[in-house]
Amino acid sequence: MGFQFGARNGFPILLGILFCGIFIFPAGVFCEFYKYIDKNGKTFYVDDLSKVPPEYQDQIQTYKERYDYLPEDQRSTARQRDQEIERERQLQHQRQIEQELERVREQEAAERSRQAQEDREQMLETKVVIEGNRILVPVTLGNHGHEVETLMLLDTGASQMVVHRDIADQLGVVTLKKMLSQVAGGQTIQTELGQLSYMKVGPISMRDPIVIIINHDGAPVGYKGLLGMNFLRNVQYNIDFQNQVIKWIPPGK
Repeated sequence: MGFQFGARNGFPILLGILFCGIFIFPAGVFCEFYKYIDKNGKTFYVDDLSKVPPEYQDQIQTYKERYDYLPEDQRSTARQRDQEIERERQLQHQRQIEQELERVREQEAAERSRQAQEDREQMLETKVVIEGNRILVPVTLGNHGHEVETLMLLDTGASQMVVHRDIADQLGVVTLKKMLSQVAGGQTIQTELGQLSYMKVGPISMRDPIVIIINHDGAPVGYKGLLGMNFLRNVQYNIDFQNQVIKWIPPGK
């Protein structure tokens, strides 16, 4: 007996089929039986009138029940014997159903385990954009009910996360103080210090991150800030350049 089922919805269907199978074997089926004796004196019992040869049709004896042809003292024994055979057949069928159900449960459990592992692995990967040596990471920034999804440049040389002024304005970030910050090349620029409610990168969240707000001057770029070390120092990761993903490493791995 072969079965097909799906990881998501096949099991309930199969379960119904299997339990329906319990009822396909009735305890006993009775119909008319026909008796005839051939020219050699041999007695035959058949359950279909068409099985009686034409030359013996005139001597047919009909039995309304299966055991009518037996003497009275043998009928009870024959019925009991057939009932025991039928019960054993049903028990065997039930055992087959239970074994098949157990096999299905094991396969379903294995499939759930495999799917859960795949889901965990996917959660620990973040698709990134790689432009030459630049790695642009999708980041979700939130602040007091406002939320923005953008790309930030992964920058291990930045001590703090940096957001461009337009993103800070969208999020309604309040300036905590004004300050001077040194950028790549040694130049000092005027910046502001602010704080978000949260940020999320892939499966990792950070509450109340401090950010530096800058006015971006110059040619447009494909990112809206820098993902700096106040975030990166708290996580472990590998960069898969071929598949363009960051693989986040859980603590203790």
